[in-house]
Amino acid sequence: MVPPSQSGAHGRTHQGTRFDVSAFDLAEAATAGTHLRQAVAGAGSTRAAAQRLADFFRTSLVDRHGRRACAQVRVFLTRSADGPPDRTDPAPPTADGRPQAWEFGAGDDGPRAAEGDGPAAGAYDSSSLRLLLRGTGLWPADDGLPGEIDVVLLDHPAAGQPNQTSVPSGKSAPSAPSAPDAAGRLLAFGGPVRAGQWFAVTLLVQEELPPDITEFFRPVAHSTRLALLSADEPSAEARLEAAGALTASMETLVARRAAQLQSAVVELRSTSARLRRSEDELRRREGELREEAAVVELLQEVGSALAAELDLDTLVQHASDAATRLSGAAFGAFFYNVLGETGESYLLYVISGVDRSVFDKFPMPRNTQVFEPTFRGLGVVRSDDITTDPRYGHNAPHHGMPEGHLPVRSYLAVPVVSHGTVLGGFFFGHPETGRFTERHERLVTGVASQTAVALLNAQTYRREREAATELQRRLLPTLPKVDGIDTTSRYLPAARSRGAGGDWMDLIPLRDGEVALVIGDVMGKGVRAAAIMGQIRTACRAYAQLGLAPSEVLEQLSVIVDDIAPGCITTCAYGVLDRHRSRLRLAVAGHLPPVLRDGQGSVRFLDEEIGPPLGVGRRAYPEQEVDLAPGARLLLYTDGLVERRSRPIDEGLHQLRKLLAGPVGEIEADCDSWLDALAGGQHDDDIAMLYVYRPEDAARRTLAVTREYPPVSGAVPDARDLVVHTLRAWGLAHLANDLMLVTDEIVANAVRHARTPLRVELRRSADRVVLEVTDSSTHQPRLIVSRPEEFGHRGIFLVDKIATRWGTRMIDGGKVVWAEVSTS
Repeated sequence: MVPPSQSGAHGRTHQGTRFDVSAFDLAEAATAGTHLRQAVAGAGSTRAAAQRLADFFRTSLVDRHGRRACAQVRVFLTRSADGPPDRTDPAPPTADGRPQAWEFGAGDDGPRAAEGDGPAAGAYDSSSLRLLLRGTGLWPADDGLPGEIDVVLLDHPAAGQPNQTSVPSGKSAPSAPSAPDAAGRLLAFGGPVRAGQWFAVTLLVQEELPPDITEFFRPVAHSTRLALLSADEPSAEARLEAAGALTASMETLVARRAAQLQSAVVELRSTSARLRRSEDELRRREGELREEAAVVELLQEVGSALAAELDLDTLVQHASDAATRLSGAAFGAFFYNVLGETGESYLLYVISGVDRSVFDKFPMPRNTQVFEPTFRGLGVVRSDDITTDPRYGHNAPHHGMPEGHLPVRSYLAVPVVSHGTVLGGFFFGHPETGRFTERHERLVTGVASQTAVALLNAQTYRREREAATELQRRLLPTLPKVDGIDTTSRYLPAARSRGAGGDWMDLIPLRDGEVALVIGDVMGKGVRAAAIMGQIRTACRAYAQLGLAPSEVLEQLSVIVDDIAPGCITTCAYGVLDRHRSRLRLAVAGHLPPVLRDGQGSVRFLDEEIGPPLGVGRRAYPEQEVDLAPGARLLLYTDGLVERRSRPIDEGLHQLRKLLAGPVGEIEADCDSWLDALAGGQHDDDIAMLYVYRPEDAARRTLAVTREYPPVSGAVPDARDLVVHTLRAWGLAHLANDLMLVTDEIVANAVRHARTPLRVELRRSADRVVLEVTDSSTHQPRLIVSRPEEFGHRGIFLVDKIATRWGTRMIDGGKVVWAEVSTS
């Protein structure tokens, strides 16, 4: 049923309602019956009522597009000769006593005898329709009576074959009528109005009909009977019987529909349950896939990071963190073997999941029955509850975990082995039982294999780098002490290079109080570059001892380079400082200009006279002469300090100038601070630096105190006492509290990470006090924001707040952590 306000398929007519036969349902059946009876009300006669019925069906039944659905509508009435007269429209019976019959069509002026004129073009004629109706039992035969009211759907009537499922049982199919020009589906219903009186309705529908259309039209058939009966002023009993039949028909239809709906509800519930189960399964699968994707992503990240990482400290921490995440452990540890300078092996470890300080009070693990399979590389140990393992608790004095140790029930240990050599082992714990599965074991074993390869790479790199650095140091001189000037130097190989380089610096005392300052760079890497550099440095020292002027020294070196390494680009800056006259004579051969800061803080590059690189044959090099009065500072350097792939050299030079123009102090701290600012461990080339300072007052020259301590906790208070007593002796007692806090943190870190004696040095120079702590560990302190539940990483923030400057420089066999405090 469709409202009239919608166009096309949805309009109202004939008392305000249209019915879509393609979607005819229970509601349409009830509503159509009501409107049908309203349309017939007041007809005055049975035949007038039949005509109204034909018009109603013609105009009220529409297709899905709102067009009339019925190509032909016919209503048939008949009354037997001995049947009750029609009081509203009396008509004499036929002469031969056969039943009187009438046929009504939509739009007809009135009834006509059923045997009358033939049909219009495209429609069924009367004889064809009666033949179909008799065959289905809806129209009385000459020698029989129709049964109950029924509805049939004749499928493809053009072929003369009714829909067998629509023909009432026990009745034969009608013979084939003549096919109309416009074939469709014939929906027919009819039956007795009362004794001796029958009706039939045929609807030729050219529209797709629902398969159960006959069920829904059965109440319509009963409503049609009741409408015809009401037009004949029937008795109350007849109307009551017809209304009861209509009600029974509707109840039957409602019951069937309810059963169908109930079945649909059950099916929907079942489908809904299946959908919910499917959704739950999909969510579970999605969660598993997400977990697997995260694991794969983490494994790929770990593999890439470990393959690219050459810094041992960073590598082991990254491997431990990744393996702990993959295992789902509450905490994990990675113990690994390291070779010292003398070839001895010692054990180090990193912690993941908890702060390292939680384990500081416990001794290093031994080869107990639980640990031995891992430390010897015998295989994986996985236990759902290690406290019930027969290997647990046999070693004194703890007979299990030491007091205060984090609780461990689930236990997993995986050795890290390469070519039969045990490089270390992963250890994981969880306070709950049964947390580690075979899958966790496989994942950690995979990380262990990648870690083994990465450890070998890192150790090989470290050995090669140390060898190259050692070769370079052996070729470089040890700077002598020269009265009247403070000097220091730095040499750092390229951050990612494994070979020696050609950078060098030198300080050569000469006669009459003069001193030669040299910085140079031979292009290339490896033994060849280092060998050329050694020859040039030796020649330079020899020419310097001859008392040659800077320009003459460079001229002779150019000839030497052209002879021993033709085509090898070599740069050099050579200067002679006359301390008595405070004058510096300087010649530069293609090298970056030294930078000078005078006693008033003005900074400039000595780039007025620069000649070509060495190796261009004999030629004269220009000289320049500058003042180097007390209070002045001079820095000679190679291009690795200011040039990087990601930074133009001009920008590096500008940054170097700003650093020298800023606060300066103790020369060792200055060098470390500038190196950290300009290189930061990411330099692409070797770096050599020679830093010269002329103190203004010899009485304010550097004072220094040095002590060595074993790497035990007692070193912290001993170093603190050394600092307090020294500061009091220097008249700087007001700095004692601040420097004690700095000493506590730096020395405690050295004790925690080092396995060899550490050295504490306190120096005073001009208006600065510098504390240096040297240890054998390469672990560098960093400013790390710790979580609220962690106890570590906070002390270094005190150092950062108290110290004017602080930093770390790597040395052969370890590192130096320094902090500078102003005396003002």
